[in-house]
Amino acid sequence: MNRKISISIERFQLQYGHRRALEIAKEIGADAVDFNVLMNDYRKKDNIYAKSDAEIVAYFNALRDYATSLGIEIAQTHGRITGFQNNPEEDEALIRNARLDCLATAALGAPYCVMHTVTTIFLGPDADPALMRKLNYDMFMAILPYAKEYDIKLATETFGDAVKFDCCDFFGNINEFLMGYNCIAAHKEYADHFCVCLDTGHSNKATRFGNPEVPDIVRLLGGSIQCLHLNDNNKLVDQHKIPITGTIDWTATFDALDQIGYNGIYNMELALRCFGKGFEREEAEFAIKVLRKIFRDRYGEDA
Repeated sequence: MNRKISISIERFQLQYGHRRALEIAKEIGADAVDFNVLMNDYRKKDNIYAKSDAEIVAYFNALRDYATSLGIEIAQTHGRITGFQNNPEEDEALIRNARLDCLATAALGAPYCVMHTVTTIFLGPDADPALMRKLNYDMFMAILPYAKEYDIKLATETFGDAVKFDCCDFFGNINEFLMGYNCIAAHKEYADHFCVCLDTGHSNKATRFGNPEVPDIVRLLGGSIQCLHLNDNNKLVDQHKIPITGTIDWTATFDALDQIGYNGIYNMELALRCFGKGFEREEAEFAIKVLRKIFRDRYGEDA
C-alpha cells in the first residue's frame, strides 16, 4: 500500500483562503491536508464561529465537499494551542472555541482535532507542578465530551521547550506528558476519543533538556500516536523544516513508527520559510517529493 502524505495548509489558508489552499494542496501532489481552524474565534465579529451551529456546520460541510471534489482528504484539523492559563475568562473562552473546533472538525469529515497541552509559555517556568497537571486534566476533560458528542478524536500534541524562558516546557518533559495522557485516557467513556499527535520538531527540541530522542519518544507513546506533525529543526529553534534537513534521525524515526504499527496519514507541519518568503508553494511541493522518495526507498512505493 502507498502511504498517504499530508501537509498542513495554514499558511495557504491565511494567504489565499480555504478553497484555494485546498486547490494548492492538490496541485502540489498532497493526498490529504491538516486544516487549520485555530484562526477562528466566536469573539471576533463576522467570524464563522460567531454564527449558529447550523451555519458553522453548513460552512464546513461545503469545504468538505469541495475537498472531496478535488480528491483531497481532510485528515486532521489544528485547534486550540494556548491551553488553560489559569485565567477564568480566557479559559472559558478556550472551551467555547474548542467545542466549535470539534464541531468544525466533524463537519469537515476529519477524524482528528489536534490541540496543545497547558504550557509553561503562559504559566511560567516556576508554576506549581500540581497546578499544571490539574489545569491540563481539567481542560481536556472539559473538551472531551464534545469530541465524543461529535464523534471525533482529540489529539494532544507532544511539546518541546518554552523559548521565552529557555527551559523545557512542563509537558515537553515526556514523563509528565505521558502521565497526563494516561490519566485522561484512563476514563473509559473517552478512551476512544483521545490520542496523541507526535510533533517531531517539538520532541526534538526537548532532547536538549534530557528527554529521549524522537525514535524513543515514538516507542514510549506507542499506539497512542494516531496522527503526526512531521518536521525537522536544529534542536534549538522551532524551525518546522522539511524532514532530513535538520538533526532528527529520520531512518530511526520511521523505523520506530513501523515498530509501533503506525498506519495513519503522514502529515508534515512546515513553516515553509526555508527558502524565504514567496517560495512557500515550491517548498511545500518539494517537501512532498522528499517524503515520497523516502517512502519509495524504504518501502518500494510508487512515486
